[in-house]
Amino acid sequence: MANYDSGVTYDSGELYDAVVLATPPKRMAKSKLNLKDKSDSELGDFTQSHITAMTGNANFTTPNPAATPFATLLTNYNTALGASLAAQQAAVAATNAKDTARTALEAGLNQRASYVDSTSGGDEAKILSAGFQVREPAVPVGPLPAPVDFLATMGDLEGEIDLTWSRVRGAKSYVVQHSENVSPRVWSQKAIAPKSKVTITGCTPGAICVFRVAAIGAAGQGPWSDESVKMSP
Repeated sequence: MANYDSGVTYDSGELYDAVVLATPPKRMAKSKLNLKDKSDSELGDFTQSHITAMTGNANFTTPNPAATPFATLLTNYNTALGASLAAQQAAVAATNAKDTARTALEAGLNQRASYVDSTSGGDEAKILSAGFQVREPAVPVGPLPAPVDFLATMGDLEGEIDLTWSRVRGAKSYVVQHSENVSPRVWSQKAIAPKSKVTITGCTPGAICVFRVAAIGAAGQGPWSDESVKMSP
């Protein structure tokens, strides 16, 4: 089959203009003050720095507020701030003086109460005549209940378990026992706690630990709490 080549070439001769991109509008910047983030002293310093920067600044020849009234605003603020700081310092000094005087007065009243008790011979009517009340007679608390809200949680360090429970009225201390997670339990004393919390140390990491607690009062030890079980960290 014959191949045909016309020998004709095409050239329009036209020139195409380059695409011209539009210039983006200039960004309108605005002042950033963050006034609410500044402390009282920082606000005064910031204002003074602004006044210094504006003085003789050819970019801003007619500031609003004008220079003199604006400077007065800062002067008034600094005066009020100074008075406020002085008042705070005076209040602290006055509170300290009041606390010292109260401590001295309480000590004097305790001495007077001792004198009245001794001189009255324990006569209730005479004590009342001195303007003092009479203490209620001490009532034995009796047997203590078992602590409640007993909870074991992992401590901050390896082998530590924190124990907490609700305070038992009349308790002078608490005894804490521990057992491994076996049945029947094999209990051993782990701590005597003066408050309703204690941190147990030396537990085997990864071991399941069982605890119980009882309150100790004038009538002796009360019943055991429910068990609390926790894996040692």
